[in-house]
Amino acid sequence: MKAAIKREDLDSHQLSWLCIEPMLLSVRGQDLAAKREVYLQLNEGQQALYLFYSYHNHTRSLAEFYWFSAYHIMDLQSWNGIRKGMQFFQLDGMVRILDDIEALIADAKKSGETWQEVSPTDLDHDPQLRERTERVYAAYQEVSQKGIMAMNEWVRHHQDTVVEMKEEV
Repeated sequence: MKAAIKREDLDSHQLSWLCIEPMLLSVRGQDLAAKREVYLQLNEGQQALYLFYSYHNHTRSLAEFYWFSAYHIMDLQSWNGIRKGMQFFQLDGMVRILDDIEALIADAKKSGETWQEVSPTDLDHDPQLRERTERVYAAYQEVSQKGIMAMNEWVRHHQDTVVEMKEEV
């Protein structure tokens, strides 16, 4: 399964997203089984992009970053796949940030001796959690942008396995 792109898209800073966008959009709003079916049709590099962007595209605000991190870790259980994908691209800095995010969520979920649900409003009620999340989020934003540049470069070097060129009309 390959994404069709224009030749000039090879120079785009969104290249890695363009390579996986059709697959992610095709399963938007569908159940996990449908998403998994598409995922399993992808090669290893595409799977890494698929999991990364399924997460990354939901990190546009602090609350979204916090909640979607928890969602991927606890409910979707895709966190190890995201980590494995970053290892595939040899993005050690991203792997470290993912570990920091996981520790943040584990600490937020544990309240004394009981486990609690994670909610975006946690940040409004816990100044220390908000501050810690802001630090991790800032680091994530920086490292993820560098990671995207590396993923774009990987696509350029492996374009025959992930893209096909659209015919110009």
